Amino acid sequence: MSLRNPFPNVYKFFNQFADPNQASPEQSSRSQGLRKSGPRSKTGCTTCKQRRVKCDETKPGCIRCQNLGRECGGYNTVETDAEKQVTPVAIHPRPVSVMPYAPSTAIPGTPEERRFFQRFCDKTAGEIGGEFDPTFWTEKVLQLCHSDAPIRFATIALGALAKSLEVTSFPTRLSLSGFPQIDHRHMDEHHSYALRQYSRAIGALRTLLSDGRRHLRISLTSCVLFMTFEALQGSYDGSLTHLRGGSRLLADWRTARKGQSSRLSQDSLSQIQDGLVDDLGRMFSRLDVQGLFIPPPFPMPECDWQDIITTESFSSIQEARESWDFLMQGIAQFYLKSVGHAQQDPDILNSTFWLQQHGHYSNQLNQWRAAFQAVYAGEIKNGAVLTDATNILSIYYNLATVLLASSVEHSEMLYDEFTALFAEIIAKSQALITKPDEPTNTARYTLDMGTVLPLAITAIKCRDRKLRRLAIQLLWSKPRREGLCFDTITVARLCAWLSSIEGEGIQEDSDSIPEAARYVVTYLHINSEERWLAVQLTSAVTRLDGTLSYKETTFSW
Repeated sequence: MSLRNPFPNVYKFFNQFADPNQASPEQSSRSQGLRKSGPRSKTGCTTCKQRRVKCDETKPGCIRCQNLGRECGGYNTVETDAEKQVTPVAIHPRPVSVMPYAPSTAIPGTPEERRFFQRFCDKTAGEIGGEFDPTFWTEKVLQLCHSDAPIRFATIALGALAKSLEVTSFPTRLSLSGFPQIDHRHMDEHHSYALRQYSRAIGALRTLLSDGRRHLRISLTSCVLFMTFEALQGSYDGSLTHLRGGSRLLADWRTARKGQSSRLSQDSLSQIQDGLVDDLGRMFSRLDVQGLFIPPPFPMPECDWQDIITTESFSSIQEARESWDFLMQGIAQFYLKSVGHAQQDPDILNSTFWLQQHGHYSNQLNQWRAAFQAVYAGEIKNGAVLTDATNILSIYYNLATVLLASSVEHSEMLYDEFTALFAEIIAKSQALITKPDEPTNTARYTLDMGTVLPLAITAIKCRDRKLRRLAIQLLWSKPRREGLCFDTITVARLCAWLSSIEGEGIQEDSDSIPEAARYVVTYLHINSEERWLAVQLTSAVTRLDGTLSYKETTFSW
C-alpha cells in the first residue's frame, strides 16, 4: 500500500495565489533575468552597504535596520576597501538580535480587527510558538503586521479562530482526540469572521505576488500563518499544502545562500541574510522531522549531508538550538531513506557511500554534544536556569541517537539496546508536560514539535512493557496537538493497539517480546475531512512459510 499523490510543482503554492493574467513566478524569473542596476549609493549606513541593500538613510539609525532587529552601523562619508568586499554567508547563521516589541492596537483596520489582533498578541502567539524561539510569533510577525497586509489579515484570522475554539469547543466542537470538530454549516460568528479574514489574507498575497516577484520574507511568513490556520482547523491536507510550498522555496533559498544558481529572482536575493528568513528556515527544518511518523504524501527537499556541519563551540544555548534544527533534520531524512532501502535494496545499507554518510552524521552528533555540554556548563556557572531548553534538546538528542544507530542495521531487536535512552525521554517529557506554568503546556495546539513525536517513537520502538505503558499514559494524560497533525489521543490509541498485538500471550513485564511477535508501522493514511486514520502493521520477520503477517485497522474521531 502506498499514498497516491503526485509530486507537487515546485511553485504550486505560489501559483495558486498569482493573478491569472500574470505569468507564473518561475516563468517570470526565467524571462526577466537580473534587474537593471543603477549607480550604487555611497551615503547609506555601513550595515546596509555591507548587506548590499538599499538604505533609507534615516538618521541616527536607518529604519530598515531597526525593522530587522539589526544594529545600524552608522554612516561614513568615504567607503573603505573593507566595505567593498562581500562578506561570505554561513550555511547555519548565528543568532540575530531582536528589538523588543510591545503589542499595540495601532494597526490599520476596524475596532473588531484590532480586537482580534490584540487577542493574537496576548494569547495565541505565545501558545502556538512552542519551546523554540517564540520571538518569531511574539515579536517579528507582529512587526510585519504594521506594513504587510497579508500577514496582518492572517494574524487577525488566527486570533478570531482561536477565540472561536476557546468559547465553543466543549463539548461539541472538540472531540476526544483533540481535533476541532468543524461544522461549516453551523459556524459561530468568530469562526465565520476568521474565515473572512483568512480569505482577505490570501487575496492580499495574490495581489502582492501578481508582479511576478517572490517577496521571500512576506511569502514565507504568510505560508507559516496559513499553515497554522489550516492546522488549527484540523485540516491536515490544507496545512500540508502550505508546508510543501514553503519547503520548496526554502530549498532554493539554501541553494542561493551557498552562492549556487537557484530559481530565486534577484529581488529575493537581497533577503538572503535576513534574520527572519533564517528563523523560517529553522522552523521548516523542525516541521520536516514530522515525516518520521505522519503520512508523507510528498518527499520534502533533501538536505545535502555534506552541508550539515556543526561548529566546535557555541556562544549560547540559543545557537546550539539553531544548529540542532538542521542536524536533526538531516538525521531524520537519513533514517527515512534507510527504511526505504531496507525494504527495497538492503545491500545499499552496507555500501561504502552509505557508511560514509553514517559516519559523518555520527561525528557531527558527537561534536554537537561536546559543544553543547561546554556552553551549558558555562551558562549554568553564570546562574542561568535552562531546565526546559535542555530537556527538549536532550529528548531529541536521545531520539536522534536511536534513529542513527538503526539507520544501518534494520532489526527490531536493536532497539532493546536503547532502553536507558527511552527511559530518559519519558522522564524528561513528563517533567515538561506536568509543568503547570508553561503557556504552551495549557494550549491544545502548538505548531512547534515538542514531546508527542519522541513519546510516539518510544511507545512504538521500546519493547520494555513498563516504559511503553508510561509513554502511552503520558500521551493520554493531556489531549493536545503539535505540528500539523500530531494528536496525542489518536497516537496513544495507535500505540496501545500495537502494544496489545505484540504483547499477546506474554504474562510478565520482565518477559522479552520475541522478534517473531514484533511489528512495524508500514502504512498510514489520514483523512482529516472525514476524520479517520488508516494504519497497517507488518511483521518484523517472515513466517515459516516465507510470508509476512499484516494487521490493519482504522481509528476515527
